[in-house]
Amino acid sequence: MNYDQIAILTLNNLQMLLDNLRIPLAVGPINQEDYLILTSGFSELEWGNGFCMQGNKDEKFEFCLKLLSGPMKHIPAGAALCIYDETTESIEIHFVESFVRDNKEHPLYGQMFTITLWAVYLFGAAVGCHQIRIHDAVNQKVVEHYRKFGFEGDVHLLSASFATLGDVVRQYVKNGR
Repeated sequence: MNYDQIAILTLNNLQMLLDNLRIPLAVGPINQEDYLILTSGFSELEWGNGFCMQGNKDEKFEFCLKLLSGPMKHIPAGAALCIYDETTESIEIHFVESFVRDNKEHPLYGQMFTITLWAVYLFGAAVGCHQIRIHDAVNQKVVEHYRKFGFEGDVHLLSASFATLGDVVRQYVKNGR
C-alpha cells in the first residue's frame, strides 16, 4: 500500500473507533473547503505555512474532525497534519488544533490530541513507526499536556516511543473517556 491508501484505511478505522465509542464526530481528509477555512484566519496555528512546508509530501497524513450533524457539520472542529519520516521511522506531528477548545459542550472538547494520537497509532502500525515526535510545541502549557501522554523533552522537541503510544491508546480504549 502507498501512503494515501494507508491514510484512507487509517481514517476509516478511526471513524469506526469514534462510532464504537459513540463520539458523534466524522473524520476525513482535509478537503479544498477545509483548506480554505484553515488558511483564512479561522485557526490560531499557521496552517497556510504548514500546508506549504508539509502538505505536498507523499508521506503526509492529515485529517479533520467535524460534527456528524447540525448547522456546523461542514466546519472543521479540529485538524491535524503529520508526516512519516522513513529515514528515522518516526511520525512527526506538525499541526494539531482544536477549534472548539472553549466549548465544553462540544464532543471534541478536550479530545483533539487524544484522537490525533489514535490516528497516529493506526497509521504508525501500518508503516512500521518506532517513534512519535512533536517539534516546536506552542508553549510550556502544551508541553505539560503532551507529557501526560508519555512524551518527553521540551518545547523544541518532544518524543515518545511507538510502544508508549500503544500503551496510551490501549489504556484509553480500555477505560473509556
